[in-house]
Amino acid sequence: MLKLALTARWIAALVLCLLLAVAFALLAQWQINRTFIESASNEAWSEVKVVDLEAVATPNSPFTFNEISLEGEKTVLTKVRTKITFNPSRALLIADRIQLNGDTGYWVVVPTRTEQAELFVAAGFIQGEDKAIEALVEIKQLFTVQAFMPIEGRLLPSEAPTQSLGKDLYSTLSVPQLINNVLDEGSESATYTGFLALTDQNVFSQIDGVQELTIGMPKTDSEVNWLSAFYAIEWTVFAGFAVFMWWRLLADAYKKQQAALLAE
Repeated sequence: MLKLALTARWIAALVLCLLLAVAFALLAQWQINRTFIESASNEAWSEVKVVDLEAVATPNSPFTFNEISLEGEKTVLTKVRTKITFNPSRALLIADRIQLNGDTGYWVVVPTRTEQAELFVAAGFIQGEDKAIEALVEIKQLFTVQAFMPIEGRLLPSEAPTQSLGKDLYSTLSVPQLINNVLDEGSESATYTGFLALTDQNVFSQIDGVQELTIGMPKTDSEVNWLSAFYAIEWTVFAGFAVFMWWRLLADAYKKQQAALLAE
């Protein structure tokens, strides 16, 4: 059988099968690279665009907005704009917030009203518990806030509710929880299910200790593209099958050769 395998015909067939196997293996490797989708990181986006809040979100409807998207090779951050009236007398704090530089502290969140519905706004970051409480007291005493002032921010999904940490202090920004605890009891006003995070200077940035929010890209768990995983396995099987077919055809040719010799 070895003598037959070393003939020019079968060596050429082996080379062809090996080339096919290599091609299939490369395709399998390509599919493997597409199988595991890396988590989003805090790397900077390459472009920012601004759209109207009303174009991407509907009050009392599930949050479906995706602020990070890929357009070709560009990573695009979509911010939203709207007009709001602040209600600073009902401001509150969200604990355990982290800025991109690693600073920990509090978010000050203020209920607002757009022309269509209620909207919770994370208006600033405050470092230190004492300073956060002082700033909150000062914010609650504000009365001169422009009605329906234009503003831009990042529309983010509600967080999971947890037990409140005290009066006007929460550990997560859960929109349903804040609706129940902050808005007027019995209020049937429409409310956006996400919240707006202000990353630029605003009316509250003038208060001592209040900084702009710094937020990176949303992090998500790594995902597996099962279709690509299936294709990777399929191409690997094809690569092995290409070599197997050469061996099988060689074995059949050898058996026929031996049978012919015996018949003589």
